[in-house]
Amino acid sequence: MVCTLRHLIVRTWVTVLVGGVLCLLILPAIQSFVGLEWTLVPVVVIFSVIFMIAGWLSNLVGMSAVRRLVGEAAKWERAGLLRSAEKTYKRAAAVMDSFLLSPLVKRRESAYLAARMARFYLARADKTRESEAFIVSYLQSHPEDSEVAEDWLRQVQILGELKRDYYETAGRIGDAQTGNINVQHLLARLYLAARRTDFLALQTYRRVLDERGRLASDILCDLGVLFIHEGRADEWALTVYLQALRHGGERPLLLKGIAACIYWIGENERTRKLLGEARRVLEGFAEESLEEMRAGFNPPKLEPGLPEIPRRKEVGRTIRKGITHAGLALLRLSSSLTLSIGRYGAALFHGIRRSKRAQCVLVWSLTAVLTVAVGILVVNTVGYLIKTRKGPPEKMEIAEEVITDPFTIQVAAYLKPEGAQGYVSYLKKHGIDAYWRKQEGAKKTYYQVRVSHFPDKASAKTYGLSLKAQGIIEDFYVANYERP
Repeated sequence: MVCTLRHLIVRTWVTVLVGGVLCLLILPAIQSFVGLEWTLVPVVVIFSVIFMIAGWLSNLVGMSAVRRLVGEAAKWERAGLLRSAEKTYKRAAAVMDSFLLSPLVKRRESAYLAARMARFYLARADKTRESEAFIVSYLQSHPEDSEVAEDWLRQVQILGELKRDYYETAGRIGDAQTGNINVQHLLARLYLAARRTDFLALQTYRRVLDERGRLASDILCDLGVLFIHEGRADEWALTVYLQALRHGGERPLLLKGIAACIYWIGENERTRKLLGEARRVLEGFAEESLEEMRAGFNPPKLEPGLPEIPRRKEVGRTIRKGITHAGLALLRLSSSLTLSIGRYGAALFHGIRRSKRAQCVLVWSLTAVLTVAVGILVVNTVGYLIKTRKGPPEKMEIAEEVITDPFTIQVAAYLKPEGAQGYVSYLKKHGIDAYWRKQEGAKKTYYQVRVSHFPDKASAKTYGLSLKAQGIIEDFYVANYERP
């Protein structure tokens, strides 16, 4: 905001200064042709042209400086002088945040500098918190950048886990690059390492397995083991178990999952072929062995959802009516004021046109106002420029993490924090993204346990019902997501 204000002040000052001089030189020569009543037209044209030219020149100078500094930083980087390269990149960022660039140009061109800096920080081995935060901020704003996304995910995979603060960034990358199998494979590996089976992780597993290529076969075995430990016995789980068995997965565990799926999945036109293959795999096993093998698995049946809270239609209708009446009243008031101003303005214009003395007073008044405005703008601009030169280079703003999934599910509430903390630990052992939050009530304080976040109520309800069907939670309801 401050940089925008500085830019506008500088452009306005240049416009007033140059435009005022041009008006004093041009208007006396053309006044006899246009007359006093049309004097404002050339003034407006001159000031508008000067304002546009000043902005164009300012943006040209600013972008030239940015490109020059980026080129210099690239040279330092190729020479192995990383500290000098980082300082030069920060100087380019300071120019980008200076008064030279207009808001529109800055918004359009900042992506170029941010992409170069993100690649520079990714290539460094000695990353700091500042550099990591910059990379994450860039990916949150540009998740479609496949090069940066793949490199970042590979580095995260080397660390062995995905930090909780980066889950949102990883989800954005996966949604923005659904067709990039390399990105989906890296995400699937990270989710498997964290034993995640939430909605985002399951969608990533499906995208990878649907490719049916080399990358999909790499994670089949791990996904089969994860589903076995979760006790999944649905149609998709059976598909994963059979494919993992063909690719050399852990046979004893996979046979247990196949036995459970045969028992729990109903046979129909869609599942007949799949169940036939599963029965051929289990040929020769006694019924007692099959019963022992399927122990601990959960049926895929989903229970009816919780009743939704009725909407307060009457309150919404009353609010809409009030807004409509207020808008009509404001429209009538603005129309009346416009007509009154137009009448008084026409009378004033004709009065000035008939009086030579009024014309003289108007000219001197405009000259005085112009002089005062130039003085004020000069003082303000000098003050801003002095602050800009003395102050340290401004850092590029790090975009605040934004949660795009507005819903979550609440699975429990306790009167003591110890109970909530214990339940969260229990859920995390099952690979569930759980957390607790404090809620002040009228008489009591509750410690609510919530799970993950979702883009819509339907996906939240489906996930909650799956946890309930597995016996992990007793009950739940869909709530609005708030950052823990």
